[in-house]
Amino acid sequence: MDFFLLLPGAFFAPIIHEWVKARVSATLGDPVPRNSGFLRWNPLKYFEPIGFFFMMMFHVGWGRPVPTSPLYYKDRRMGTILVHTAPILANLLVGMLAAFLWTAILRDALFARAGASEWGMRTLVYTNRAMHRFVQMNIGLAVFSLIPVFPMGGSKLLQLFVSPETSMRLNHYEKPMQIILILMLIFGMLQMLIFPIRDFIFGLVW
Repeated sequence: MDFFLLLPGAFFAPIIHEWVKARVSATLGDPVPRNSGFLRWNPLKYFEPIGFFFMMMFHVGWGRPVPTSPLYYKDRRMGTILVHTAPILANLLVGMLAAFLWTAILRDALFARAGASEWGMRTLVYTNRAMHRFVQMNIGLAVFSLIPVFPMGGSKLLQLFVSPETSMRLNHYEKPMQIILILMLIFGMLQMLIFPIRDFIFGLVW
């Protein structure tokens, strides 16, 4: 049952993240997301199997990275900041709105109406858990995306604040850093850093 409760968050959180990234970049004049087919609302376009697996198993992961080109932005620095912070804010906003709508408006009313039915009450209990996971995964992905390792947006943001030499060095070690990141996820070390922040934000909005 836990598998099915995790599905909504694991599937939609990365899609929201990457769709917002594509939309913001296109709005700033970048034709690459549109030419690559990323502005069509086709969820499978943003689906990345390994990232989805990590979302299901470790509650953090990623979607298929949307290709963008800052060469088309009028202000490359500000454009890059917007393109890679907007998806993070979008995940936070979606998580906060979902928590508010469910806990403040829908949950109590639906539980009251389902009180006479054991099946209805059980369904709402599972729905409550699924919403709990959905909010957690959106907030968790927002925090995870700040990590400065590709494909996380934090890697692009970091390069704006380091020297060209340091940026080239980071690009050179991109693959080893990705392997280290995955190993840290598998062995739970990265979650020890991410989850306390996620749970703090979650506690404020749930």
